Amino acid sequence: MSRCAPSQGISLREVFPHAQILGASDVQCVSCHADGEAVQPGGVLFAGTGDSLDLAREVLEAVARGASAIVTEQFLPSPIPQVIVSDVHEALSQAAHAVAGHPSRKVLTIGVVGTHGKTTAALLTASMLKHVGNRVGYHCTLGGSNGAQTGLSCSPNTNAIDLARFAADSVENGCPALVIEITDEMLLSRGTTGWEFDVLLFTSLRKSQRLDKLRSRGVENALQRLMGQVKKHGVIVYNADDARLNRWIERYQPHAIGYGLDAACDVMGKRMERASGSQSMMVQMGRSIAPITTKLLGDPSARHILGAAAIGYAFGLEVDEIIGGIERLQRIPGRLQLVPSSQRKIAIDLADQADRLAVSMHSLSRHSESPIVCVAEVPEAATAEQLMAYGKVLERVASKVILTQSRESTLSGQRSLWHVLDGCEVPSAIEIVPNRETAIELAIRSSKPTDQILLAGWGSARWTTNRSEDTKCDFEVAERVLREIGDDRDPTPAAGVVAKEGSDRPALKIYDAA
Repeated sequence: MSRCAPSQGISLREVFPHAQILGASDVQCVSCHADGEAVQPGGVLFAGTGDSLDLAREVLEAVARGASAIVTEQFLPSPIPQVIVSDVHEALSQAAHAVAGHPSRKVLTIGVVGTHGKTTAALLTASMLKHVGNRVGYHCTLGGSNGAQTGLSCSPNTNAIDLARFAADSVENGCPALVIEITDEMLLSRGTTGWEFDVLLFTSLRKSQRLDKLRSRGVENALQRLMGQVKKHGVIVYNADDARLNRWIERYQPHAIGYGLDAACDVMGKRMERASGSQSMMVQMGRSIAPITTKLLGDPSARHILGAAAIGYAFGLEVDEIIGGIERLQRIPGRLQLVPSSQRKIAIDLADQADRLAVSMHSLSRHSESPIVCVAEVPEAATAEQLMAYGKVLERVASKVILTQSRESTLSGQRSLWHVLDGCEVPSAIEIVPNRETAIELAIRSSKPTDQILLAGWGSARWTTNRSEDTKCDFEVAERVLREIGDDRDPTPAAGVVAKEGSDRPALKIYDAA
């Protein structure tokens, strides 16, 4: 990150004008660090933002490594200057972005936020902009690109320092635009404080089963603060079909661009034709109307397409540029991703919560009336009530359910399984096959050609079985079984995800060559 910094560093007095600086009149910061062991000579330690709980030891380590100062929320025994701030996580993000040269000010910067659908919306937006500008930096939980490298590993917990480095690298590589998925974790850690956005795209404001009430309120407050980071000429784009989000936007940002399938708004879509592997709709943007066809299934995907179209509309792009860019995105790994097959209809979806599972099954049922066979992973870190809701959705929608358990130990996994079954009226109808590879094989071999098979709970992520430590993913197992049963599938590579050697993170291969 030092190569993105000004030669003399930045003035912390200028970055934090209201902070109290002890031991100096000002501090020059050439690099920001969250951990004492990573501090470089002349760098600044932001105490309390790393993994260590022993702040005194962190400070001693930073001093020994040549730190020029410490940024902290409370006075700490130290021989070097200290900058006292009200929120050290927010301060780290502001300083890291400043050290990187404020890259978000130099290019079009689009932030994608919300409780559901951020990854899909971010990739669709990146696809549209890539079609227009040939190169775009994007950062989402499935991976990223800085304009020179694709398939970058991007964690939902990416810290402020790495986010600033990604933005600076993208600008240096000539990207005219940045698209960043702002996760709940980033919001709560203030990881994007200091960024300035041309567009904020809000996908939804539904209650997330991943968050308790306290954290949900924290996320909603963070979303409100995020609106203050929009540039003077910037715009808010939001999903007008989400009733809660609609009310929230009207309260805090009434002048915004809405999109939706059902609501009367600025960018509207009308459902047209649905097939087993595609859907089409008519899109109205202002006075322009155009058809769009996509292989991304379901109403949620259609709304994300409209969100990307709304951004293009806000930027004043031509309709053919908007539609052409969106249609280039043919698949999103682990999001209702279809496995190429001429004999079976197999879809892979993350669907690790009851509401997401219901949406996935609803999307499949809207495209085909065939029965759904579901291989479902028992949700991780869920309460008993959430697990029961998961079981209720499975029983109501799927004609056959096979439960797998790959994340937890045997004892805790058994408890979770019982809670899922507690949500079923006829639990004896649910098959339990803990080994996921065996369960997928059973589902494919025992299904009828007319059945739809949904592999839910893992998406594109990789997992292991009790038979081997080698990692696998749902797509690889499904492909192997299809080959063994003699499926004459299309041999063209359509997986959409290629595992990087020595890594469990996928390298995205999602765009058409056109």
